[in-house]
Amino acid sequence: MAAPAAAGDLRFLLVGLLVVVVGSRLVRPPDGGGIPTTLDGPFEPATRAFDRALRQGSDDVPLTDPRLAPRARPPAPEQIALAASSDATSVWVSWVTGEAQVGSHLTPLDPSTVRSEVWYSERPSPTAAAAGDVSGHYPHVARGKAEVYSQLYPYPGLLNYTSGAIHHVRLRGLRPATRYYYRCGDSSVRGGAGLSGELSFETLPSSAAAAYPRRVAVVGDLGLTGNSTSTVEHLARNDPSLVVVVGDMTYANQYRTTGGRGVPCFSCSFPDAPLRESYQPRWDGWGRFMEPLTSRIPMMVIEGNHEIEPQGQGGAVTFASYLARFAVPSEESGSNTKFYYSFNAGGIHFIMLGAYVDYNRTGAQYSWLEKDLRKIDRRVTPWVVAAWHPPWYNSYSSHYQEFECMRQAMEGLLYQHGVDIVFSGHVHAYERMNRVFNYTLDPCGPVYITIGDGGNIEKIDIDHADDPGKCPGPGDNHPEFGGVCHLNFTSGPAKGKFCWEKQPEWSAFRESSFGHGILEVVNSTYALWTWHRNQDAYGEDSVGDQIYIVRQPDKCLLQTTSASSENNCPSEGCPSLVSNSGYGAQKDIIRSGHLIWNASLVIWMILISTSSCNGAAHSALDLFVSSSKTVKVRPTCSLRMSSSAPVQPASFPHVGESVVVHPVWHRSGEIRNKRKRELELSAIASRTAVVQAPSTTLPISVQAANLESGEGSCDSYTSDAGTAKAGEDNVLHAANALTKVVPILQKRLSTYNITTSNPKPVALDNFG
Repeated sequence: MAAPAAAGDLRFLLVGLLVVVVGSRLVRPPDGGGIPTTLDGPFEPATRAFDRALRQGSDDVPLTDPRLAPRARPPAPEQIALAASSDATSVWVSWVTGEAQVGSHLTPLDPSTVRSEVWYSERPSPTAAAAGDVSGHYPHVARGKAEVYSQLYPYPGLLNYTSGAIHHVRLRGLRPATRYYYRCGDSSVRGGAGLSGELSFETLPSSAAAAYPRRVAVVGDLGLTGNSTSTVEHLARNDPSLVVVVGDMTYANQYRTTGGRGVPCFSCSFPDAPLRESYQPRWDGWGRFMEPLTSRIPMMVIEGNHEIEPQGQGGAVTFASYLARFAVPSEESGSNTKFYYSFNAGGIHFIMLGAYVDYNRTGAQYSWLEKDLRKIDRRVTPWVVAAWHPPWYNSYSSHYQEFECMRQAMEGLLYQHGVDIVFSGHVHAYERMNRVFNYTLDPCGPVYITIGDGGNIEKIDIDHADDPGKCPGPGDNHPEFGGVCHLNFTSGPAKGKFCWEKQPEWSAFRESSFGHGILEVVNSTYALWTWHRNQDAYGEDSVGDQIYIVRQPDKCLLQTTSASSENNCPSEGCPSLVSNSGYGAQKDIIRSGHLIWNASLVIWMILISTSSCNGAAHSALDLFVSSSKTVKVRPTCSLRMSSSAPVQPASFPHVGESVVVHPVWHRSGEIRNKRKRELELSAIASRTAVVQAPSTTLPISVQAANLESGEGSCDSYTSDAGTAKAGEDNVLHAANALTKVVPILQKRLSTYNITTSNPKPVALDNFG
């Protein structure tokens, strides 16, 4: 009779799994706390007026400021910066040695005379290594190459520039989500004078649907003013694990080649200049200022118009400083140019596009983009985030419809492949769009965000194209690269017009203020986007804008692309996104998803509670987590197949509710054969731990709970948000683990009240 029982268990298991899989395809949005989600959209357009108590801009920090001074004496490295490679097993390390030169007749340094080395280990080195004895303390060394670039101006009165030696070394074979300690430079220099001090970084998580960077900081049009320094300081306090800069780094081209004082408008101040000049030592000052951040956190960049920096006769040579100073995974991602590339950061695939190189459908960048999008496996990297410098959707007067040609060429391709979020800069203000495609509200369109408010010398943009008298004319906003494709709208309230007469419906929120953004991906469905204004840096609970961006792959993607094939599309082409009639239908789908999910839980609970259990492969303490508003079921056993882990139902607790953790003890053999630790667990099997989640909108998306007490036990509690190690062997370790898998967005969110009902209630604040 054992075989029929096993077959019955298997049947229950398969049916239950099917129901749970179907139900879990539609995930519940977070509840409470007041933070909206994109499922609540489209939102009525809103504008927060510029605060006239604030200055519209500030001057550049002078190179004499100690923060911009050299941090090391030659030949030691300075301007140390990290960059991600295509995946978590590799990292780029860059730095500068030697002294840059400014003058009329210059002799460039010979980069071949100095080594490019990075010595690294998973353990910090003893102090003895500070003297330069790195080989005995760092088991790994990687070597790269160095280069020198020049900025040359063959015009009377203009000065030339040649850089120090710029080194780039790629570290390979790293372990994801692991801290490494490193020193860079030239170990052949006596006494360690050619090496940096010991620094450290943590690699990004591996590419997986349940692994994400802690926080991704996004900033654009940074420059190096007083406002810029406030932005960087505020950003650093938010403790990101990755920084994305969407172009316009230094604004060195707001200066004459002779230096002096930078200006907000170069052509206004120097109308007789033979070409757009630049003062390249500003790049060195910027690298020194950023080093405390970039030497420990990877920074990914893409070129903006202020990186063009023409030189030579007629300005024929461009982007020399950008191409020389930054290491990006261009070769690893198959683009072979630093103007566009891609990389993975956990379960996010980032695509960095170039607006100042050919973007037409017949060009190399478009062809590369098609291939890159087709390679994405959304089961591994569910999120796809794109970034480039000039925005396609923009309701400010500045740069209005400037890169319309690029939008017309590329938007359909990004929409077809379900890109989730797009970041841009260029406009010196903040704006978040409703989901949009081709100027039409579309729940499957990306969320476009303009974040060009880093603080540069050109000041904040405050005029909107829909303000009276502020609509640009046909001769305005011509791009530095590409054609002009300005158009009048063909439908909607602005039909037949170049500008709207009110804030466009696709513009959800806008404000003129300096700041930066933080993207926190919670799981494969939810990501929290927060815009931090500089004036809120020291305020409690102050954010400029905040929203949960919610993916709907079942609604918007007909198929999942796979990395196993270069082209997963049929001969007639890739399918387009599911057609829709607007936002109205999506709420019905989500509501239906709630019912399906709740029904699947009930069926699954019944299947487990009515199944038989004839012994387990090994003993385990299984945790069944349920919302306090759902029926609590304590099954007497878990379904098992062979020696696999126990299968347990998992609900999606609402934030703000009590999450009840029920420990259920499973016996295998006689008590006398159990280890001491198992006896201790058995003694507390009847207790219940209650975790009271704080009043936030954090979506706790629990997938499974499995605390094993057998050999190879990991004692972990797993969810979409990550895995937390359990604490001591008592019932509280489940509650402790649950608190740790919830992303802690701010320190104030880390308070949980955890109680046990036996032997007497005990309250623990800030547990774990």
